[in-house]
Amino acid sequence: MPRQTGVVLKRQARKMVYDVYCFLKKQGNNDMETVKETSEATKTSVSTVRRIINEAKGSNLLAVFRTPGKKRSEKKKVTGIDSFDQSAIKRCIHNYHITNSELPTVERLRKKLKEDINFNGSERSLRRIMKELGFRWKRTENNRKLLIEKSNIRLLRIEYLQKIIKYRQEGRPIVYTDESYVDSSHASGMSWSDGSTGGLKKLISKGQRVVIVHAGSEDGFVPNALLLFKAGTKSGDYHDNMNYLNYEKWLRCQLLPNLPPNSVVVVNNASYHNKQSDPAPTANAKKVYMKKWLQEKEIPYDENMLKPQLFSLIKAHKEQHKTYSIDKILSNHNHSVLRLPPYHPDLNPIEMAWAAIKGYVSSKNVNWSTGKVIELVKEKVAVMGAPEWGRLCQKIKEIEAEYVKSDHVVDLVTDEFVIFADDDCDTDEERSDDDDDDDGHDYDSEKTITNTSSASADPRPGTSS
Repeated sequence: MPRQTGVVLKRQARKMVYDVYCFLKKQGNNDMETVKETSEATKTSVSTVRRIINEAKGSNLLAVFRTPGKKRSEKKKVTGIDSFDQSAIKRCIHNYHITNSELPTVERLRKKLKEDINFNGSERSLRRIMKELGFRWKRTENNRKLLIEKSNIRLLRIEYLQKIIKYRQEGRPIVYTDESYVDSSHASGMSWSDGSTGGLKKLISKGQRVVIVHAGSEDGFVPNALLLFKAGTKSGDYHDNMNYLNYEKWLRCQLLPNLPPNSVVVVNNASYHNKQSDPAPTANAKKVYMKKWLQEKEIPYDENMLKPQLFSLIKAHKEQHKTYSIDKILSNHNHSVLRLPPYHPDLNPIEMAWAAIKGYVSSKNVNWSTGKVIELVKEKVAVMGAPEWGRLCQKIKEIEAEYVKSDHVVDLVTDEFVIFADDDCDTDEERSDDDDDDDGHDYDSEKTITNTSSASADPRPGTSS
């Protein structure tokens, strides 16, 4: 049988070659002759036999042999971070502009996060996280790459900050609402042990999930507004257990009766917060419904218009006529709704309240029963009064001030960069920039990060747009 060339030996075959070598070695021949005999017996080259022998390093265990070229499982990328770490990353970028008056590179940012929050991810993991937070890479005129926050997200944050500052100046109570959860097995992962099998153990499963809904302000949690119930689904997302009907019932029965007069209720962008009370017709709606909607909104149209023309008119006006069900409910009681900008849980103090509640539960939960968890949540909520909530709200005001200050600094710092493509365009160039993040190359020496959207400037002399 002729010797095969260009064939990759798998680890079982490599183990067999090594076993043949070991058997022939026991016959008393010198190493050179044994290698040649092994090569002839196994129909492999002498150089391959030598590589296998060197690979074994005196061990005949199967584990030491690896199939050449076989793809190994990579270390899991660090992308599953909680809302607090997400907020820390965003604030780190904002503060970097202020303290250093320069655009941070990914490498500098990763080192800073390592110091601040012990971030252990790689630079590629950090880039993925930034994309999840609403940032993206764009190419500038000088071929450098910037991580730019989407313009609509930045605009929503700016508008939110302006509104909440205005409401505070008017003396209106700001009430923050949110939903969270805690598992019945939620407990501390550490305890004293003497090495024996006794002592406190931790459940392998998460157990029953308890959903928490509440609201709070500088005066503390809103009285009688706490809602606790067992999760009814196994999806792993507590939002699946909260739909509009449940939320509306809580809003009407527990929150509204206990709100201070003329309150501003801050909510996030969960789907049940954004149910529209009078949604605009879709492209497949009947023509009569399209006309009816336009008439109700007092938008002029031609009776001879066809459906595509009517729908185009609806699309042009539907945003300004969009109304939400909870806004209508609260406005009927002289309250207002203010929505947090996307990816900004750090602007809601109740997130820190959830952390305090879960920390209390983990320190007291030793029997992992749902009833005990509910009892512990109620205990912690009862003792979190105005002093603690005042500190949380003050911290949020400081974060808001950082955002306001950094937005001005970022505008000054990024004026030197000229972006070819408009932020809101999904061009082929932009898609190719996104692909660059995953090609395995290290761009960190040329990448800088900014959290603003730079508008396209007029072409300079000697450049093309």
